[in-house]
Amino acid sequence: MLPARAQIVMFWGPEFVALYNDAYAPTIGVKHPKALGRPAREYWAELWDDLHPLLLRVLNTGETVFAEDRPFYIERHGYPENVFFDISYSPVRNEAGKVDGVLCIVSETTERVVAEERQRLLLQETNHRLKNIFAMIDALIGFSARSAPTPKEFAQILRGRLAALLRAKELARPGIAGDAASARKHTTVDALVQAILQPYVDDAFPERIRTIGPALPVGETAGTGLALALHETATNAVKYGALAQLTGLVRVTWNRRDDDFQLEWAEVGSSAVVAPPTSRGFGTILTENIVTKQLGGKLEYNWQPDGLKLTITAPMARLAV
Repeated sequence: MLPARAQIVMFWGPEFVALYNDAYAPTIGVKHPKALGRPAREYWAELWDDLHPLLLRVLNTGETVFAEDRPFYIERHGYPENVFFDISYSPVRNEAGKVDGVLCIVSETTERVVAEERQRLLLQETNHRLKNIFAMIDALIGFSARSAPTPKEFAQILRGRLAALLRAKELARPGIAGDAASARKHTTVDALVQAILQPYVDDAFPERIRTIGPALPVGETAGTGLALALHETATNAVKYGALAQLTGLVRVTWNRRDDDFQLEWAEVGSSAVVAPPTSRGFGTILTENIVTKQLGGKLEYNWQPDGLKLTITAPMARLAV
């Protein structure tokens, strides 16, 4: 067992004393070598409620337990981790044929499982983005047609708005890709809001979008997160809310409230949306995760008869990061 390349641990006796080979040692991190020859409950305490029933099942039934990509919660490096393993737990019998131990052959699959989940999310995100792009381009064509008296001016206006849409997407792109190296340098909230909303400004209806707030500085990480959250909110307004209506209005205001940053997005005239949706779409979940996890703030939805009012609150300290 000791020279084997496979990760092997045997739990022996009623206390499940741990005996393992060198290949298994990295699996338990800083617990090695203290865990060697000690009851499993001492060094597998954080997952004992999960591990113990598996060991008892083999001990009591004499059956092998096998699972692929089995999730476990462990603390092998001094901090919590959610990890995945292929496991095979087999009975070890004494000379009398009684099961006295459990032989565990495991192979960690965490890196592959996490990579596959990341790929799944990226594919889902790509599909979500493509649908949104078509919806936004359709809306921009409508805006441009109303304010252009000739086909030539229509083309010029549409090109300008598509260019503005590209700039807005570039602001949000580092947040989507998780690429810190490509994140924008420090900017201000007003510059960021203007860039995100510029594609939806209608020259024939200038009061359609109003933005009011001071030039509060925003850092690289917070800036890309806030850009992505605003981009998602604007996209939903184009697809379902005020910007989907000919006379719909959007008001975006922000300010500092003591030690907090507060931004309000208010829609008026979005008669198509008068109640909370029955399900949460990918974009909504993405926005909530950005505000709560990346910005350390909170998100409040207030569904009013004439449209959505959205409030984002986050610590000023996080806005500067």
